[in-house]
Amino acid sequence: MSFKSFYILLFASLSLVACKKDIVQSDEHSAFIGGEIINPNSNYIVLTKSHKVIDTITLDKKNRFSYRLTDFKPGLYNFYDGHEQQFILLQPKDSLLLRLNTIEFDESLVYTGTGAKENNYLMEMFLENEKEDNENKTLIISQQDPIPFQEKLNEIREEKLSRLNKFIKKNKTTKMFNKIAKANINYRYYSSKEFYPFANYSKSELDMFNSLPDDFYAYRKGIDYNDELLKDYPPYNNFLKFHINNIALQEHLKHSNDTNYDEYSIDYNLDKITAIDNNINNEYKKNSLLYYTMIHFIHISKDTDGYDELYKSFNEKCTNKKLKESAFRIVNSYKRLKPGLSIPSVVLLDKEDKEVELAKLIKKPAVVYFWDKKNKLYLVDSHKRAQELEKKYPEVLFLSINTDSISFQEQVNILNRHKVKIKNEYRFKFPKKSKAVLSVRPITNVFIINGEQKIVNPKSNMFNISFEQELLGVINQ
Repeated sequence: MSFKSFYILLFASLSLVACKKDIVQSDEHSAFIGGEIINPNSNYIVLTKSHKVIDTITLDKKNRFSYRLTDFKPGLYNFYDGHEQQFILLQPKDSLLLRLNTIEFDESLVYTGTGAKENNYLMEMFLENEKEDNENKTLIISQQDPIPFQEKLNEIREEKLSRLNKFIKKNKTTKMFNKIAKANINYRYYSSKEFYPFANYSKSELDMFNSLPDDFYAYRKGIDYNDELLKDYPPYNNFLKFHINNIALQEHLKHSNDTNYDEYSIDYNLDKITAIDNNINNEYKKNSLLYYTMIHFIHISKDTDGYDELYKSFNEKCTNKKLKESAFRIVNSYKRLKPGLSIPSVVLLDKEDKEVELAKLIKKPAVVYFWDKKNKLYLVDSHKRAQELEKKYPEVLFLSINTDSISFQEQVNILNRHKVKIKNEYRFKFPKKSKAVLSVRPITNVFIINGEQKIVNPKSNMFNISFEQELLGVINQ
């Protein structure tokens, strides 16, 4: 028995007496969700579906909550505690109690009540997938030739499907759960096959495509590009992203002289926009993928001329006014961050809550990196990396900026909790405005600035193999 399974049984037995009275029975037109949050990050829970807020649910003095949905749409919902989030399957007649400890959010999350078995199984699958990703299992087997890679992947898939089928038979689960759980397995399998030409290092992508068996992508014939139930489900969404990358690259290689994948190529990204438009009919899904593709290119590329070209294509195909406006703002924001321009003026707060302008702190080559409470792993890794680099390059100033709306004491408590050395720590006075001005998205974006306060690279990454080369270039200017 896994630790997670043991924890579920333990929680169920402890909760039987204490929480049975908290469970509210639901009928065929409603569902109930309640529970307890240990070490809450906030005094509320936000329940959403398809990025739309259903309600904000306040915790009581015991950090418990309860909520009934009536005449609702069954399917995947999302609950958010102000810092982290997770999916939950809600169906008619469900009466669910959850319990979690925010220190180990996903690992501690367990359910009891009607609908609990299905949700606990989905959480087990989530944690198993996360473990596989952390161990780079797909990347490792992707170094094999196509046929042995396919055989190994089939073996992994069949073992998971066998386990799921036993669970379905034993627990008499619903059709909705069955579809979601099988999609979790199948779409991860499909994603691995879509990822294969990019992950195998033995050949160029063009040669790899030419070496694949004729039936390698046979499953594509059965893909539903417009699945309403799965439209927000990460395994399905991740597959669509890999798949669009793949079919766009195959198309791009036909009409270009390229033989390798280049995610910075404006022509390739235009092919991705076209592939989305040609294949996805669901307006919600099409708009979100178009936006993701547009924003991803802006975040990684320094080609400001390419921004306008890609935005034009995006703008013609996207039907969501808010996404169009957001993309337009981000395009113009990054144009203000063009290398050679001065770092924009943003106001920071120091440990004494005194205001200081970012630019005035920079009197020598500098690296400015960001962190927030949600990205705990990056919080730790970025600080450790900055400390390593500071020892090697003492002539460079390393500035750390927190992007949350918190006090300095909260900032210190978080860093101490993660055993991070505190040095040159600041936070935005106006987080929302400052994040927009500096385009702090993704959080891994790092600014390299020279001693004259000019931007050298607004999108560097401390963990990139070329980062130290960039630093040496600035130092030797």
